[in-house]
This record gives sequence, C-alpha cells and structure tokens, in this order.
Amino acid sequence: MSREISKENLFKELTWDDLQEWAGSRVLSRGQSYQRSHRVMELAQTQTGSLIAWVHGGQKYATEVDFKDGELISICTCPYGNNCKHAVAVALEYLDHLKKNIEVPQAAKQDQRLSLLENDSDEVGWDDEEEENGEHEEMEDTETLSSKKVVKPTQSELKGFLQEQSREQLIALIEDMAERHSVVREDLRDRQNLSKGSFKKIVADVRKEIRELSSEPGWRNHWNHEGYTPDYSRVKGRLKSLLAKGHADEVVALGKELLEEGIRQVEMSDDEGETGIEISSCLAIVFQALPRSSLSPVEQMLWAINAELEDKYELCYGAESFWKKKQKASDWNIVADRLLERLNKFQPVKGEDSFSRSYQRDSLTNWIIRALENSSRHKEIITLCEQEAVITGSYTRLVDVLRKAKRLEEAEEWIHKGIKATQKQWPGIGKKLKDTLREMREKEGNWLKVAAFRTEDFLQSPSLYTFKDMKKATEKAKVWQEVRTAALLYLETGKLPQSDPTWPMPETGVKEDREVRKSEFPMTSVLIDIAIEEKRPNDVLKWYDHKKSKKGVYWYGEGYQDDQVAEAVADHFPDRAITIWKDIVERQIALTKPKAYEEAARYLRKAQSLLKKLKREEEWKDYLVKLRRDNARKPKLIDILSRLEGRRIIESK
Repeated sequence: MSREISKENLFKELTWDDLQEWAGSRVLSRGQSYQRSHRVMELAQTQTGSLIAWVHGGQKYATEVDFKDGELISICTCPYGNNCKHAVAVALEYLDHLKKNIEVPQAAKQDQRLSLLENDSDEVGWDDEEEENGEHEEMEDTETLSSKKVVKPTQSELKGFLQEQSREQLIALIEDMAERHSVVREDLRDRQNLSKGSFKKIVADVRKEIRELSSEPGWRNHWNHEGYTPDYSRVKGRLKSLLAKGHADEVVALGKELLEEGIRQVEMSDDEGETGIEISSCLAIVFQALPRSSLSPVEQMLWAINAELEDKYELCYGAESFWKKKQKASDWNIVADRLLERLNKFQPVKGEDSFSRSYQRDSLTNWIIRALENSSRHKEIITLCEQEAVITGSYTRLVDVLRKAKRLEEAEEWIHKGIKATQKQWPGIGKKLKDTLREMREKEGNWLKVAAFRTEDFLQSPSLYTFKDMKKATEKAKVWQEVRTAALLYLETGKLPQSDPTWPMPETGVKEDREVRKSEFPMTSVLIDIAIEEKRPNDVLKWYDHKKSKKGVYWYGEGYQDDQVAEAVADHFPDRAITIWKDIVERQIALTKPKAYEEAARYLRKAQSLLKKLKREEEWKDYLVKLRRDNARKPKLIDILSRLEGRRIIESK
C-alpha cells in the first residue's frame, strides 16, 4: 500500500516540463488531444501501482505507465512502444481522476492488457488510419529509440525456420504463397522460363510494364499525406534475373527505353524525387549489365555518356559502378574523337532557351575534356575551353584549366574578358570570376588588393557577413580603422568612401558595368547587426529605435533581429530587453496558432530568466497572470503558460 501511495505522489508532482522532457513537445500535445477527446478507456491500477488503460486511435492499444527509481516509464502495444502519446494520455487521465476524486479501480490479475504488454504482441503493426492521422509523427520528437518496437523475424531466424521444413512442406509453402500472392506466382514463372532459356516473354513483359508504369506521373501532397509513387520493384527484380542468367544485352536495351520513358515521367511528376528514385534503382542494374554486354568497350563508354547527357534528373547515379572500371587510353582516344565530331555538329533544340542550350553544350564539353585527359591529349583542352568560353560563357572552366596549367597571366586576361562578357546576362559568372581574381591576389599575398575586393563586395552588398570578410582582409592590409570609419559613414549617409582623397584602397582593376541598387539610408538593419557584433549596446538601441520609428508594420522574420537586439542590450539595458521580448511574445500570441504559442514560450523563458536574475520574480508572476487573463479562451496557450510557471499538472488541469 505504501508503494501505491508513493507512486500516486510521484504522479501528483509531475509538471508540464517533466512530461515535455520525457515525451517531447509534439507527443505531449497529441497526448493532451487524445485525453481531452476521451480516448482513454477503462483506466485501472495494477497490484504494483502502475496504470493500465485502453487507448483508442486507429485501433485499440494497451498502454501501461509507471515509475521506476523515480523515473516515469511506459510500455504500449502501439508501434512506437514507449514514451508515446498514448502513455501521455493515460498519465493525464489519471491526474484528472485524482483531481476530481474519481476512484481508479484495481486491474484483475487476468487482465488481457497485462498479457498483451508482457508479450509485446507480434501482431502489432502499422495501421493505415493511424498513419493518415499522423500516428508516427511522434517518432521525430525524441532521439530515444523504443525498446519495445514491433518484433520481426530476422533473416537468420527465417532461414532456420525454412531449413527445419521437409521438401514436401517447402513445396506446399511455396504453392500456398503463389496462390495467395500474384507477385510470387509471376516471379516463379519468370524463374521457370529463364531456367529453360526462354527469356523473350520476360523481356516483352518488362517492356510493357515500363510503359504502363511511366504513363502516370508521380505526385505527393504532404499536407494530407496523399500521393502516388510508381512501384518499379518488379521491373528491378526482373532486370536482376535477366542479368543473372547472362542476358546483359537485353537488360541494356531495356535500360535505354527505361531512361527515355523515365525522363518523361519525372518531367510530369510533382513529388520530391520519389519517382526518380524508383527509376534510378532500376537503371543501376542496367549499368551493372553494360560491361557484360556484347558492346565494344568504346560503345559501352559512349552508351553511358549518352545516358548521362540525356539525364537531367540524376537518374543515372548508378553509372558510377561502370566508371569505376579502368578504361584503356586508346578507347578514351576514340571516345574523344567521336564526341568532338558531335560537338562540331551540335545543333540546339528548336525553342530551347539559351541557358539550356549552353548547359547541354557544356555537359558534352566536360565529357570531351575528361576523354582528352584520359588519352593524354592535354594540349587540346585549353584550345577547346577557349572556344567554348566564347560560345557558352564557360569562362570559369577555362580560367580553372589555365590556372591548373600555371598559365596565370592568360587566366587573368580571360577573367577580365569573362566579366565584361557576362556581367549583364550572367552576373553570377562575373561574380565567380571576380572571386577567382581575389583568390589569386591572396595567393600572391597582395592583401591591399584583397582588401579592395572585399571592401567593394561590402559596398555593393552591405551585410554583417561582407563586413566581417572586409574586416579580416583590411586588418591584414593594416588599413582596418580607416576602412571601418568610411564603411559606417556609408551605411549612415550613403556617401561612397572613394570620394574621399585620403581613401587608402587601390582600384581592384575590375571594371563592372552593373546597375547600382537603390538603397535607403541609413541602413538600420545592417548597422544594428554590426553594432551587436562589436558589442556597442548604445548604438544597437540607437539604430533599433530609428528603425522602429520608420517602420509601422511588423514583417515576418523581424522577430529574429528583435531578439538579437534584446540579447545584446540585456546586461546594460535590461528593461528594454524585457520590453522587446514581451513585444515579440504578444505578436506571436496574436497569430493564434499552437506553433506561434510555442515560439512565444521561447521568448517568455528569456524574459523570465532575466527577471529572475534581477530578483524581480513578482513582476514575472504578474505578467503571467495578465497573459492568462487576456487569453483565457486559448487552452493550448494556457497549458504552455502553466509549464512556464512550473506548475504541477494536477494544479493546472
């Protein structure tokens, strides 16, 4: 009896924080929903003082909750096993009984739930209705893996079982499975045909199945967990069987059709790559078949290259297994010539945009470069890259090749040509070339020039990140203080530092013809970030107040910088920090969403910590009372506030 009383007291002492730490925030929330919607049935207490109950979800689960060595523990027949939402619901239901003085009956020794929990029923499995309702989202809420998951026979256990059967029993088992499962029946037929050397029917069936599967696009709606992903597992299995029986040529031929149909299907699909993964798993078998086919080594290489050139969706990642095999330099030589012929005859697809056209040509050129390298025709590579840079804008590739060949003066000449040629149409290429020139100056140890590049980057795109890069470079060039003063003046007034005759920075040597972005000065957000970085709380507040005076509308994401400001000024201006955190809290609460309430709790904890440090606990309690009063009709928020108060659950339910 004393044991029962002590466990009762342990349950009574549980706080919301205890339960959240034990189960995770999402599981706690779902457990609350289960308890509130009366899904906990037939709550009872065992002889040892633990709690058992049925909890109704997509199906009925037996759940036990107990304390061991002062720690909360649980077991459940759901797939999750322990620390699950069903256990949370049982604990909350028990506390509700205690608060209302409802007696909890004793469980019978023969209670079915006890035997189910003891055996951890082998019949427990994922249930479709539970899965649709998010039953398994709680898996993501904790790193603690269940020690009571579904028990499945291991491979060795299955093998042992089969070895114990007689020949007649095995035949009967296979016949029974073939009768009940069409997949098994068809697989047996395929094996029978292959054993007799009859493979044409299987090839025809695979071809037909590829066409049928690829006719419908894959799709996925993650909001309601619906969707369709074509199942290519049977195609994959049949390709493996054909290859195992020596029909590599047929597998390669089917692979060509699979790639063509697969590309078309992925183009139509609207999912997150699931359809592509199905197709690529089959193509991996095709690339295993390629070196075993009757194609010559050169034809094999060209087949693989053509497949990768056609593939725009990374379906050919299995090609790596083919390229691991070392190819002869003489074969690479022939491949290089064949690909060069194709490049000379390259014709863009009608209606194709310039980016796609350049991408296709660059991909082909990359393969030619690889072939030239592997056939030791290095001299041709630079000439080819120079030609293609002008046609496709691939200046970065040319510069990399020239630098690798130690032809640095030519590399620099092409950098300037490339920037001039691409800065309007492809500004990203120009930026990359400019960064390459800066890297070259770094290798030379010319830190003043490096500083000039970094300063120019900051003036073009002011941010804390470009400011820190500029600082690092200008410190090495020993001009940081002058540059910092000018940079801050620019952020405040828009005055470019180059107009000052004492400006220490040299020209970068890069002439850019780009549109100057119009900016509003002072750039308060950047000035705030820099003041925080430099630990200048007075300036943090100065620019923060200036920003708030100009902006009357709150925008999404602004709370992040507000929080940074509060953190930065908390030691010197605690009242301002508390006010800022309260402002963020109230904006989040106004969104009336559970996730926003959880977000509000983060900032409430910060305000709580600071007020406690200042020995102003009463002020904190008064603020929570106000929030409770103003938001009495928001039960989820009230629960969160109870956690923050450190209340025992039994006091707040």
